[in-house]
Amino acid sequence: MYIVGYCNGLVCLHDSSSWNNTLLWNPATKETKVVPISNMPLLCADYDVVSLINGIGFGFDANTHDYKIISHFHLYEPDPYLEEYSPIIMYRSEDSTRGMRTNQNGMGASWASGDNGINWEGILSFDITKEVFLETPLPDVSDIVYPFHKYQQYFLLNELVALAISWKVIGEEGSRMWWDIWLLHEYGVTESWTKLFRVGPLTGVIQPLEYWMNDIIFWEKDDGQLALYDPSTKEMTNLQIEGESLSFQVITYMESLVSISGANDIV
Repeated sequence: MYIVGYCNGLVCLHDSSSWNNTLLWNPATKETKVVPISNMPLLCADYDVVSLINGIGFGFDANTHDYKIISHFHLYEPDPYLEEYSPIIMYRSEDSTRGMRTNQNGMGASWASGDNGINWEGILSFDITKEVFLETPLPDVSDIVYPFHKYQQYFLLNELVALAISWKVIGEEGSRMWWDIWLLHEYGVTESWTKLFRVGPLTGVIQPLEYWMNDIIFWEKDDGQLALYDPSTKEMTNLQIEGESLSFQVITYMESLVSISGANDIV
Protein backbone atom coordinates (compact mmCIF):
# COMPACT_ATOMS: atom_id res chain seq x y z
CA MET A 1 0.00 0.00 0.00
CA TYR A 2 1.16 3.54 -0.67
CA ILE A 3 -0.35 6.97 -0.09
CA VAL A 4 -1.87 8.41 -3.26
CA GLY A 5 -2.62 11.79 -1.74
CA TYR A 6 -4.43 13.86 0.84
CA CYS A 7 -7.33 16.30 0.52
CA ASN A 8 -9.64 17.91 3.12
CA GLY A 9 -8.67 15.46 5.85
CA LEU A 10 -9.08 12.39 3.65
CA VAL A 11 -6.22 10.11 2.68
CA CYS A 12 -6.32 7.93 -0.44
CA LEU A 13 -4.37 4.66 -0.34
CA HIS A 14 -3.67 2.25 -3.18
CA ASP A 15 -2.34 -1.30 -3.45
CA SER A 16 -0.02 -1.28 -6.47
CA SER A 17 -0.35 -5.05 -6.87
CA SER A 18 -3.92 -4.67 -8.17
CA TRP A 19 -5.49 -1.89 -10.21
CA ASN A 20 -8.80 -1.95 -8.30
CA ASN A 21 -7.54 -1.91 -4.69
CA THR A 22 -8.08 1.71 -3.64
CA LEU A 23 -9.11 2.86 -0.17
CA LEU A 24 -10.33 6.15 1.33
CA TRP A 25 -9.45 6.79 4.98
CA ASN A 26 -10.17 9.56 7.46
CA PRO A 27 -7.57 9.13 10.24
CA ALA A 28 -9.47 11.55 12.51
CA THR A 29 -12.79 9.64 12.45
CA LYS A 30 -11.21 6.20 11.77
CA GLU A 31 -13.62 5.75 8.83
CA THR A 32 -12.46 3.73 5.84
CA LYS A 33 -14.10 2.84 2.55
CA VAL A 34 -12.96 0.56 -0.23
CA VAL A 35 -13.57 2.34 -3.53
CA PRO A 36 -15.84 0.21 -5.77
CA ILE A 37 -14.53 -0.85 -9.15
CA SER A 38 -15.23 1.75 -11.81
CA ASN A 39 -17.85 0.78 -14.38
CA MET A 40 -15.81 2.40 -17.12
CA PRO A 41 -14.78 -0.31 -19.65
CA LEU A 42 -11.08 -1.11 -19.63
CA LEU A 43 -10.83 -1.99 -23.31
CA CYS A 44 -11.71 0.63 -25.88
CA ALA A 45 -12.49 -0.26 -29.47
CA ASP A 46 -9.49 -1.35 -31.59
CA TYR A 47 -7.18 -1.70 -28.56
CA ASP A 48 -6.07 -5.20 -27.68
CA VAL A 49 -4.07 -4.73 -24.48
CA VAL A 50 -4.54 -2.42 -21.51
CA SER A 51 -2.08 -2.21 -18.63
CA LEU A 52 -2.22 -0.11 -15.50
CA ILE A 53 0.60 2.26 -14.78
CA ASN A 54 0.78 2.13 -11.00
CA GLY A 55 -0.13 5.80 -10.89
CA ILE A 56 -3.20 7.08 -9.11
CA GLY A 57 -4.27 10.66 -8.49
CA PHE A 58 -6.66 11.96 -5.83
CA GLY A 59 -8.14 15.43 -5.56
CA PHE A 60 -11.17 17.63 -4.94
CA ASP A 61 -13.32 19.35 -7.56
CA ALA A 62 -14.42 22.61 -5.91
CA ASN A 63 -17.07 23.27 -8.58
CA THR A 64 -18.98 20.02 -8.07
CA HIS A 65 -17.79 19.29 -4.50
CA ASP A 66 -16.76 15.82 -5.66
CA TYR A 67 -13.62 13.87 -4.86
CA LYS A 68 -11.99 12.37 -7.92
CA ILE A 69 -9.59 9.48 -8.33
CA ILE A 70 -7.52 9.38 -11.53
CA SER A 71 -6.02 6.13 -12.84
CA HIS A 72 -3.22 6.02 -15.42
CA PHE A 73 -3.43 3.36 -18.12
CA HIS A 74 -1.41 2.34 -21.15
CA LEU A 75 -3.37 1.39 -24.26
CA TYR A 76 -1.70 -0.90 -26.79
CA GLU A 77 -2.49 -1.95 -30.35
CA PRO A 78 -0.96 -4.66 -32.56
CA ASP A 79 2.01 -3.66 -34.68
CA PRO A 80 1.86 -5.45 -38.07
CA TYR A 81 5.65 -5.50 -38.29
CA LEU A 82 6.37 -6.69 -34.74
CA GLU A 83 5.23 -9.60 -32.65
CA GLU A 84 4.95 -7.45 -29.56
CA TYR A 85 2.31 -4.83 -28.92
CA SER A 86 3.26 -1.18 -29.23
CA PRO A 87 2.07 1.60 -26.93
CA ILE A 88 -0.04 4.21 -28.71
CA ILE A 89 0.02 6.97 -26.14
CA MET A 90 2.45 9.84 -26.32
CA TYR A 91 3.48 10.06 -22.68
CA ARG A 92 4.41 7.77 -19.86
CA SER A 93 4.32 8.70 -16.21
CA GLU A 94 7.53 8.37 -14.23
CA ASP A 95 7.86 7.48 -10.55
CA SER A 96 4.15 6.78 -10.66
CA THR A 97 4.09 4.56 -7.58
CA ARG A 98 4.29 7.75 -5.55
CA GLY A 99 0.98 8.91 -6.98
CA MET A 100 0.01 12.10 -8.76
CA ARG A 101 0.76 15.03 -6.45
CA THR A 102 -2.43 17.11 -6.18
CA ASN A 103 -2.67 20.49 -4.50
CA GLN A 104 -5.69 22.00 -2.78
CA ASN A 105 -6.54 23.97 -5.95
CA GLY A 106 -7.30 20.78 -7.84
CA MET A 107 -4.12 20.60 -9.96
CA GLY A 108 -2.36 17.26 -10.12
CA ALA A 109 1.19 16.82 -11.36
CA SER A 110 3.33 13.90 -12.51
CA TRP A 111 6.80 13.78 -13.99
CA ALA A 112 6.48 12.31 -17.49
CA SER A 113 8.46 11.73 -20.66
CA GLY A 114 7.53 11.28 -24.31
CA ASP A 115 7.00 8.03 -26.17
CA ASN A 116 6.96 7.18 -29.90
CA GLY A 117 10.11 9.13 -30.65
CA ILE A 118 8.85 12.38 -29.12
CA ASN A 119 11.77 13.96 -27.30
CA TRP A 120 9.88 15.49 -24.40
CA GLU A 121 10.38 15.42 -20.65
CA GLY A 122 8.74 17.49 -17.97
CA ILE A 123 5.73 17.92 -15.72
CA LEU A 124 2.38 16.62 -16.98
CA SER A 125 -0.38 18.41 -15.04
CA PHE A 126 -4.06 17.55 -14.80
CA ASP A 127 -6.77 20.07 -13.94
CA ILE A 128 -9.24 18.03 -11.91
CA THR A 129 -12.09 20.52 -12.42
CA LYS A 130 -11.70 21.12 -16.17
CA GLU A 131 -10.31 17.61 -16.79
CA VAL A 132 -7.62 18.85 -19.18
CA PHE A 133 -3.87 18.26 -19.31
CA LEU A 134 -1.07 20.82 -19.37
CA GLU A 135 2.55 20.04 -20.15
CA THR A 136 5.55 21.95 -18.84
CA PRO A 137 9.06 21.06 -20.09
CA LEU A 138 11.85 20.81 -17.54
CA PRO A 139 13.80 23.99 -16.70
CA ASP A 140 17.03 24.97 -18.41
CA VAL A 141 19.89 23.26 -16.56
CA SER A 142 22.68 24.44 -18.86
CA ASP A 143 24.54 25.91 -15.88
CA ILE A 144 25.39 22.40 -14.69
CA VAL A 145 28.89 21.68 -16.02
CA TYR A 146 29.54 18.11 -17.22
CA PRO A 147 26.57 16.69 -15.34
CA PHE A 148 25.50 13.13 -14.82
CA HIS A 149 21.77 13.16 -14.07
CA LYS A 150 20.86 10.45 -11.62
CA TYR A 151 17.43 11.33 -10.33
CA GLN A 152 14.60 13.82 -10.65
CA GLN A 153 12.02 14.12 -7.89
CA TYR A 154 9.07 16.46 -7.61
CA PHE A 155 6.93 17.50 -4.65
CA LEU A 156 4.64 20.33 -3.57
CA LEU A 157 5.77 23.56 -1.94
CA ASN A 158 3.11 26.12 -0.97
CA GLU A 159 0.70 24.55 -3.49
CA LEU A 160 3.29 24.85 -6.28
CA VAL A 161 5.32 22.08 -7.94
CA ALA A 162 8.91 21.90 -6.75
CA LEU A 163 11.47 19.85 -8.68
CA ALA A 164 14.75 18.46 -7.39
CA ILE A 165 17.34 17.51 -10.00
CA SER A 166 20.30 15.48 -8.76
CA TRP A 167 23.63 15.39 -10.53
CA LYS A 168 27.31 14.70 -10.07
CA VAL A 169 30.36 15.70 -12.07
CA ILE A 170 31.34 13.08 -14.62
CA GLY A 171 34.57 11.38 -13.62
CA GLU A 172 34.36 12.39 -9.98
CA GLU A 173 34.91 9.47 -7.62
CA GLY A 174 32.70 8.78 -4.64
CA SER A 175 29.01 9.31 -4.04
CA ARG A 176 28.92 13.09 -3.67
CA MET A 177 25.71 14.41 -5.23
CA TRP A 178 24.41 17.90 -5.89
CA TRP A 179 20.73 18.84 -5.97
CA ASP A 180 19.16 21.83 -7.72
CA ILE A 181 15.75 22.78 -6.32
CA TRP A 182 13.35 24.48 -8.78
CA LEU A 183 9.87 25.94 -8.32
CA LEU A 184 7.16 26.11 -11.02
CA HIS A 185 5.07 29.27 -10.62
CA GLU A 186 2.63 28.68 -13.49
CA TYR A 187 1.59 25.36 -15.02
CA GLY A 188 2.28 25.11 -18.72
CA VAL A 189 4.75 28.03 -18.79
CA THR A 190 8.35 26.90 -19.12
CA GLU A 191 9.73 30.34 -18.33
CA SER A 192 8.03 30.34 -14.92
CA TRP A 193 10.59 27.90 -13.47
CA THR A 194 12.74 29.55 -10.78
CA LYS A 195 15.79 27.93 -9.19
CA LEU A 196 15.54 28.34 -5.43
CA PHE A 197 18.93 27.05 -4.36
CA ARG A 198 21.56 24.36 -4.82
CA VAL A 199 22.11 21.72 -2.14
CA GLY A 200 25.33 19.79 -1.79
CA PRO A 201 27.54 18.11 -2.13
CA LEU A 202 25.73 15.46 -0.09
CA THR A 203 26.63 11.85 0.52
CA GLY A 204 24.54 8.98 1.80
CA VAL A 205 21.16 10.27 0.59
CA ILE A 206 18.74 8.78 -1.93
CA GLN A 207 16.16 11.48 -2.58
CA PRO A 208 14.35 14.51 -1.16
CA LEU A 209 10.79 13.75 -0.07
CA GLU A 210 9.04 16.97 0.89
CA TYR A 211 9.52 20.52 2.07
CA TRP A 212 8.78 21.36 5.68
CA MET A 213 9.39 24.96 6.81
CA ASN A 214 12.17 27.54 6.37
CA ASP A 215 13.51 25.57 3.37
CA ILE A 216 14.11 22.49 5.56
CA ILE A 217 13.67 19.33 3.50
CA PHE A 218 12.82 15.74 4.43
CA TRP A 219 15.35 13.33 2.91
CA GLU A 220 15.53 9.58 2.57
CA LYS A 221 19.03 8.28 3.31
CA ASP A 222 20.64 5.22 1.81
CA ASP A 223 20.88 3.59 5.26
CA GLY A 224 17.07 3.53 5.52
CA GLN A 225 16.77 6.58 7.79
CA LEU A 226 14.39 9.52 7.48
CA ALA A 227 16.23 12.81 8.00
CA LEU A 228 15.84 16.59 7.94
CA TYR A 229 18.33 18.77 6.08
CA ASP A 230 18.73 22.50 6.70
CA PRO A 231 20.36 24.18 3.66
CA SER A 232 21.29 27.27 5.68
CA THR A 233 23.34 25.36 8.26
CA LYS A 234 24.08 22.35 6.03
CA GLU A 235 23.12 20.06 8.91
CA MET A 236 21.48 16.64 8.42
CA THR A 237 19.42 15.38 11.39
CA ASN A 238 18.25 11.78 11.64
CA LEU A 239 14.67 11.44 12.91
CA GLN A 240 15.23 7.88 14.16
CA ILE A 241 12.56 6.58 11.78
CA GLU A 242 13.76 3.65 9.69
CA GLY A 243 12.17 1.97 6.70
CA GLU A 244 12.88 0.00 3.56
CA SER A 245 14.53 1.71 0.64
CA LEU A 246 12.15 3.93 -1.36
CA SER A 247 9.34 3.26 1.12
CA PHE A 248 9.16 6.71 2.72
CA GLN A 249 6.34 9.12 1.96
CA VAL A 250 5.66 12.51 3.55
CA ILE A 251 2.34 14.32 3.21
CA THR A 252 0.87 17.46 4.73
CA TYR A 253 -2.18 16.49 6.77
CA MET A 254 -4.82 18.46 8.67
CA GLU A 255 -7.61 16.75 10.60
CA SER A 256 -11.23 17.12 9.49
CA LEU A 257 -14.59 15.46 10.19
CA VAL A 258 -15.44 14.88 6.52
CA SER A 259 -17.46 11.66 6.35
CA ILE A 260 -16.91 9.03 3.71
CA SER A 261 -19.52 6.58 4.98
CA GLY A 262 -22.07 7.75 2.42
CA ALA A 263 -19.71 8.03 -0.52
CA ASN A 264 -21.48 5.51 -2.72
CA ASP A 265 -21.92 7.49 -5.91
CA ILE A 266 -19.01 6.10 -7.89
CA VAL A 267 -18.99 6.80 -11.62
